[in-house]
Amino acid sequence: MRKLLLVIVSVVLPMLVSGQQVLRPVGTFSNDTIRIGAPLKFTLVHRHPENLEVILPGTNYNFSPFELVRKDFHPTATKNGISTDSAVYTLRTFDTRPLQALTLPVFVLQGKDTIRANSDSSRVVLHQMVDKVIEPLQFRTETELVPVEERFNWPILLLWISFVTLISSLIWLIFGQTIKTKYKLYRLRKYHLYFTSRYNAHIDRFVKTGVSQSMEKAVSLWKNYLTKLERSAINSFTTKEIVEFYNDNEEVNTALRHCDKAIYGNLITEADAETKEALLMLRRFAKSRYKANREIIKNARNNRQHAGLAEPELV
Repeated sequence: MRKLLLVIVSVVLPMLVSGQQVLRPVGTFSNDTIRIGAPLKFTLVHRHPENLEVILPGTNYNFSPFELVRKDFHPTATKNGISTDSAVYTLRTFDTRPLQALTLPVFVLQGKDTIRANSDSSRVVLHQMVDKVIEPLQFRTETELVPVEERFNWPILLLWISFVTLISSLIWLIFGQTIKTKYKLYRLRKYHLYFTSRYNAHIDRFVKTGVSQSMEKAVSLWKNYLTKLERSAINSFTTKEIVEFYNDNEEVNTALRHCDKAIYGNLITEADAETKEALLMLRRFAKSRYKANREIIKNARNNRQHAGLAEPELV
């Protein structure tokens, strides 16, 4: 019995004495009323001797019937040996009880012991949005269709544009060079067919009429065709310069000089075999240059460095 009294005196009594030194914290709501789900602030203030270590409730504390939204601390302020700790808790409630109360504690650390001091209960009144419920509930019906404005689906459009752009980029990355080569060959062939058709028409007209103007138009067309084909101003060259451009090609030399003699010398009154042959030689040469350029385009990857003029093989 004496040992039990000794324990009470040595353990319980010091706790009671120290507990008397801990002041109760003060907790208040910012408003007297609250609505379901609306935020409400609760301020907790505790004053204590500056030598005490005090802990205020953290985010893990049960604030029932409220829920914690956020917590804001204020730095400890000390004046004349008295420290003030405070925190503001933003709460909300989904409880439908008309009167709701909250009490928060503070925890004072003294050695190995922890003393809990609760604040006074602070109450708020729940603002009722529905004062009276009529039973049974009356439902309003609306059977008329309401026109809804049609909206363009921009996200789907952007998705398709991105998809098409991605696919097109991949196709171009893989087959881009092939596509460019095919397109160049298509344009080259189309232009050659156009030239051949018009050139043959001039030859036929010259053969039938023997008029030197038809020959002049044929030669001019030939020069313009080679100008575009070779990407050089051949249509502004003299006969001598054209022959030199094509490395003194004998047939080009013979055909152009015969045509110049016939056109500018007015030495023909009708189409003869020699003049017609000169025009045919120019056509064969144009065709050979077409084939040479076609081969250069086909083998552009391997022989770009050899893309200069080579002696054409007449067909």
